[in-house]
Amino acid sequence: MKKLALATIIGALAFNAQAELDSDSATVSMNVGLYASITGLDDFSLSTSDADGSAGATYSGSDDFNLESNGQVRVSMSGGDLSNGSDSVSTSYALDSGSTTFDTTADSVHNSSHNVSAQAVLGAISAQKAGAYSGSITITVAAI
Repeated sequence: MKKLALATIIGALAFNAQAELDSDSATVSMNVGLYASITGLDDFSLSTSDADGSAGATYSGSDDFNLESNGQVRVSMSGGDLSNGSDSVSTSYALDSGSTTFDTTADSVHNSSHNVSAQAVLGAISAQKAGAYSGSITITVAAI
């Protein structure tokens, strides 16, 4: 009987020792920054279906790239005329066959392919010398 009483007292003490005396809670949080990435943009060449080098020949070309963002962003591009030393050819550019700027959807993530295109039109035959012309474009992604 003494053993049973002693076991009951030890069990009761153990139960009371494990009883919860206090608790607290906290909120865990974080803030994810706006981020975007452009991938797959490559060099591209302009070509013509007109007679190469003829007056008024239109040269065009394009390349696709992927834009991925975790929020709304503004995409803009800039580029200059194609040049060959001191000679240049007036060149126009577009993103997705539109203007040189677009905004992604508000309050949304984005992961889509887009297109950049360029077009150059020759002047008179003697307005630009024969040879290789080049220029550069820059596509910029910015927070709105």
